[in-house]
Amino acid sequence: MYAQKILKDTMIHVVKQFQPTIADAYKINDAPFVKDSVPPAPDLRYSIITKKVFTPFTVEPLKPAKMVGEPLTKLYHTLIKAGAGNYNTPYAEIFSTNGRSKDMNYGAHLKHFSSKSTLEGYGFGGFSDNQVELYGKKFFRKHTLKTNLDYNRNVIHYYGYDTSLIHLSDNDYTRQCYSNIGGNVELQSHYTDSVRLNYLLKLKYYNLTDLYENAENNIRAEGDFSGYYEKQLVHVPVLVDYYNNKSKIDTGNSVIIELSPYVTSSGDKWSTRIGVGIEIEGNQNDRSRFIFYPDIDFEYDVVENILVPYAGITGGLKRNSLKSLTDENPFLVPNPEMENTDTKFKIYGGLKGSITKTIAYNANTSFRKDEGMNLFVNDNSDLSIKGFNTVYDDVSIWNIHGELQFQYSEKIKLFAKGDYNKYTMTDELKPWHRPAVQFTFSGNYNLKDKIVVNADMFVIGKRFAYSPTQSQGTGVTVISTSINELKTIVDANLSLEYRYSKKLSAFLHFNNLGFSRYYMWNNYPTQKFNFLLGVTVAF
Repeated sequence: MYAQKILKDTMIHVVKQFQPTIADAYKINDAPFVKDSVPPAPDLRYSIITKKVFTPFTVEPLKPAKMVGEPLTKLYHTLIKAGAGNYNTPYAEIFSTNGRSKDMNYGAHLKHFSSKSTLEGYGFGGFSDNQVELYGKKFFRKHTLKTNLDYNRNVIHYYGYDTSLIHLSDNDYTRQCYSNIGGNVELQSHYTDSVRLNYLLKLKYYNLTDLYENAENNIRAEGDFSGYYEKQLVHVPVLVDYYNNKSKIDTGNSVIIELSPYVTSSGDKWSTRIGVGIEIEGNQNDRSRFIFYPDIDFEYDVVENILVPYAGITGGLKRNSLKSLTDENPFLVPNPEMENTDTKFKIYGGLKGSITKTIAYNANTSFRKDEGMNLFVNDNSDLSIKGFNTVYDDVSIWNIHGELQFQYSEKIKLFAKGDYNKYTMTDELKPWHRPAVQFTFSGNYNLKDKIVVNADMFVIGKRFAYSPTQSQGTGVTVISTSINELKTIVDANLSLEYRYSKKLSAFLHFNNLGFSRYYMWNNYPTQKFNFLLGVTVAF
């Protein structure tokens, strides 16, 4: 609207040319500042009037802390295993227990295992092993009381004769039966205070009889008292071992009294054991003897459980009884010769440790002197009882021993062990039935706890057997002898188990996979390939 107005005429008179100028700039010199609005604190003076205030406090007891672990697995009260195999071999075994308890544990174990076999060219070789065991354990606050009662009945036959030369119409002619009943009581203390004296007391007894009116009784009382003297742990073991043997023609009594105190001490890298063995041996017909033995052991950890050298010297008296001898060789003739073995000394040294978390090793060598080491020789004095008798000799033994173990969790376990022995005899020509080389390998594989495989392989080097034979000449008895070389034994066994559930499983054992007949004892061949098939039930 205003843009449409008409401008008036204006006259401008120019006096001179226009020169534009800019005025000078002036800075403000005042500095900015913030005005403090907080006034200064006043100077105050005051005093506190003390007054006691009652504050009640009630102590509440705290509950003890508990370790929270994995839930306990269920235990079954009874386990039954039963099976059968070739060579007419039945097998049955029962385990029974009261289960998990904080106060008492007791149970029973029964077993039967037998076989009826006649090996080609030899007599009837059947056997039977039977066992009944009752046991119990009572837990006290500071003590544990254990007891058990055993009965074992083992039947064998002297089958080591040539059936082409000897004909027997009844297998009872070669039958032998060992009946053993025994028991023990044990009391052990568990004091955690180092000023208290701990002890372990044992009392054992057994009675062994056979079909030929031989009987032996053994009473063994043991004690081990231990306590700390300053920083050393002192042990004082004591032993009284009474032995009685009766036969048709003789009765013998003997006693061994042993006192073997020792002291153990250890540091960050080392541990040691220093002691002495004092033994008194008294026999009914022989002069008693008083014997000392060294007991020293030392080891030093050079590289944190990887390289641990150790060395020591020891000795001891070993009782050879009818029970111990027949446990080693059941084919002994009735009333064999018996005397104790005196290991004068045994010097040893070696290395042990763990190569990795899964591999451990142990290697050592030793030299020992045995006075009266027992050896087994054939006894052919009886027509139907062609078993073994014992001879004793003073022997020096040099041994090289090695072990290697591999374990990968609970899934795979492997173990190998080997021994080399060199015997230096005094009277006998050879160490009868004792090998120079022995090797054992065993393995276990567990597949998800459903399939379990166990394998064993062993090698026993050649051995020598001594066999005297009596023959009638013209009015005289002629005794001829022969030395037989028993070949090296190589054998393997395999065991398979399939666990259908925790209550039911099946097993299959294969023995003598080499399908060969070998001789553990001269004139006594083993069974060839044999198997055992069975089941296991738990409830």
